[in-house]
Amino acid sequence: MNTRPLINLLTGITTISSAFELALSDRLEQEQYKPHQILHAAGQMENRLYFIETGFARNYFYDKDGQEHTVKFREPGDILFSYEGYYKVPSYFYTEIMEESRLISLTYHDLHELDSIFTEVSVLIKSLLLRFQKEEYQRQSLIALPNEERYLQLRKNNNALFQRTPSRIIASYLHMSRETLNRLIARH
Repeated sequence: MNTRPLINLLTGITTISSAFELALSDRLEQEQYKPHQILHAAGQMENRLYFIETGFARNYFYDKDGQEHTVKFREPGDILFSYEGYYKVPSYFYTEIMEESRLISLTYHDLHELDSIFTEVSVLIKSLLLRFQKEEYQRQSLIALPNEERYLQLRKNNNALFQRTPSRIIASYLHMSRETLNRLIARH
């Protein structure tokens, strides 16, 4: 298992000790997933965080009318960290693997244990929470835009998404119908 990309990500956030790196590496596990596997389902207690080594995932939920809403896409180099899982609260999101993926995982139990030993862990956790807060703000800013601007901004910032994701999922992410999305794609 190649943990170097994860370690590099963490050292980009804060200085980590060699003792922490060793303790972390001893607790990490590598996992393989096939497309359309559900990593977590709504209502379940998430028990681990993941680093996406290869592949692609998304988070989504169903509203009261049964409509699916994609809220986040996750790509290689991203950490799937759930504050619900970390704080032992059932999740309200589903996490679906979208294509063949290799993930590195760490249980929240092990994370709490590492946090009680190494001071850098609390800095890393705070940084992840702030990162996800910023992502949520950016998502809300995107959703506030008119349909065409939403589409153009996503196209500009993540064009590859359109090659690897069905239009119904992109439409749910952009809070528009598939028909509206297809009209915008045809126009641009």
